[in-house]
Amino acid sequence: MTLEKAKLIEIEWPDGQNEAMPKKGTKPVAVQFNPASLKVAYANQVQTNDQSTSSAMQYVGKGDSKLAVELIFDVSGAAATDVKDVRRMTQQVAYFMSTTEDTSGEAPKYTVPGLRFQWGSFFFDGILVSMDETLDLWSEDGNPLRATVSMNLSQPGIQFKFSVNAKATPPPQGATPSGTQPLTAAVQGGTVQGMVASAGIQADWKAVASLNGIENPRNLTPGTLVNLNLGTKVSLSG
Repeated sequence: MTLEKAKLIEIEWPDGQNEAMPKKGTKPVAVQFNPASLKVAYANQVQTNDQSTSSAMQYVGKGDSKLAVELIFDVSGAAATDVKDVRRMTQQVAYFMSTTEDTSGEAPKYTVPGLRFQWGSFFFDGILVSMDETLDLWSEDGNPLRATVSMNLSQPGIQFKFSVNAKATPPPQGATPSGTQPLTAAVQGGTVQGMVASAGIQADWKAVASLNGIENPRNLTPGTLVNLNLGTKVSLSG
């Protein structure tokens, strides 16, 4: 069993179509750690249109959908992609804030890349309207090693969609579907064995480490998200 990673996918809306498509020639960006939670908000705009008071609340505008998600990036571990500067990883998110000038009309307009956030069967298409980056761990030579990035996506209209995760394996009968288990963040000096013990669950901590892809269960990077439930039904020898 492998842990499904969330992905950032650049998308575009073909002319005359409402459905977005992955942009040709681009590759999805897998996040380093899956988020602990997602917040999706839907809002309608009330329009009275000079209607009577009794029916005014039934008239609304198109509304909009918003997604808020927080991602953690860390390059202080032995298996880090870039061991010098975490912003070499967060720049992949910042790319979706970059603007391109469109001079085809009378007045110049600016566009940003379309973004699809996808995690298993959940996906949200829109644009990245804001990004907050917090750097909270620095090396002795002044390089940032850990960053927390808060992303806020938006799209006009009420978006409530699902996709079929073709890679997903159907869970055993009675098991909780993948992706619905809560993830626990490691603290400073934390270990997988200590996290399992603190949770008070019957789990093999070696199995938990293996199934979460953790190479050093005795030296966890603070903020590492661990699914402690992965080891409750698996026992590894040794």
